[in-house]
Amino acid sequence: MSDISKVSIIIPVYNTAQYLPACIDSIRRQSLKETEIICVDDGSTDECLDILESYAAKDERIRVMHKDNGGPASARKAGLRVASGQYIGFVDSDDWIEENMYELLYQKAGEYQADMVTCGFCLEGNYTTMHMDTVAQGLYAGEDMQKLRDKAIYNLAEKSSGLKASLCYKLFKRELICDAQYMVPDEITMADDKMCLLTALLECNSVYVFHKALYHYRIRANSIVHSGSAEYLLKVYAVYKYMQGLFGHKRFTKEMRWQSEIYITELLYKGINTLLGFENKNLLWIDPYWLDQIPEHSRIVLYGAGELGRKYLKQLQSRKDLRYVTCIDAAYEKLSCENFVVESPDAVNDNTYDYIVITIKNPQKAKGVREELIKSGVADNKVLWFDQTEFFWKFAKAEGAVPASVE
Repeated sequence: MSDISKVSIIIPVYNTAQYLPACIDSIRRQSLKETEIICVDDGSTDECLDILESYAAKDERIRVMHKDNGGPASARKAGLRVASGQYIGFVDSDDWIEENMYELLYQKAGEYQADMVTCGFCLEGNYTTMHMDTVAQGLYAGEDMQKLRDKAIYNLAEKSSGLKASLCYKLFKRELICDAQYMVPDEITMADDKMCLLTALLECNSVYVFHKALYHYRIRANSIVHSGSAEYLLKVYAVYKYMQGLFGHKRFTKEMRWQSEIYITELLYKGINTLLGFENKNLLWIDPYWLDQIPEHSRIVLYGAGELGRKYLKQLQSRKDLRYVTCIDAAYEKLSCENFVVESPDAVNDNTYDYIVITIKNPQKAKGVREELIKSGVADNKVLWFDQTEFFWKFAKAEGAVPASVE
């Protein structure tokens, strides 16, 4: 193998032995063969190190490093210090990637001389959903780069990030990502990807946005990202302190400053809802105003059996004049349990109801569900969906941070 690879793929590894083989196998199968695979065991206490060493013994491209636990940013830095690739990619050790992911990203980087290439991903939970950056596909360079930076934190028209935060479905020039990652303190253990991405964007001259989902992100209920922590507010403080250091950068605009403050507000909001470890979670998640739109004595079917659907059900049961009929969901086999029976969407016509309430926040996904229900014979006026935009967007709009034209 050449001393300099086209792509160095860095995998921070911490206690993911159950998923690690699938991750490594997907990387070994890459159609781009000129890669080095750097696995950084970040102090795992399970069988991860043994698994990594067994793979290294049969694939010369795999290099295994072991270090004391220091968090994902620390592990990425350790990998970067030994990486030789022209470009750098990252993969989380419980995820997997399409076989042609790095070949396609590398081709785009070369074709457009891009400092960074970003693609879409699939969120793998009870069912699979596809996600893309919410800016147009294509090359951003020159004046267009500042337009991209102004949407990197949020694309206000979508009330979502223009560029998705994770480093994992991106390819970076080695010098760019090394400089950016080394700037992010190891103490930042939340939103560290976002901080690294923002830092890189301030220095980068060109980005190619590729609307193709090539990465598979696995949702794990027991992952660090989804677990509550009494230290959450300290983590938010560390993120904001770092962002303050970026405010003085010549490319950090007033628009980006506004959005940074909205971003910190969102982190605080998420903490109250799920990440502070409150026993009574989701205090500010779903506004029960939707109940006022339901006529008295209506019979209700809910579509969506996830955490959101259960919150809707709890609120629905607070109205004694309404009758809950059932819940339907395409992933009913996975979601149904003794305490919460979930039926197939095909069973909807077997029930007597007045309205089907779609319990999905994303308007595009909800629209797709509505269309499927109507195709199956449900009357359009019987399908209801309620906009559950996070409350802080209303205040941001009133303050002028969000243009009045954005609904």
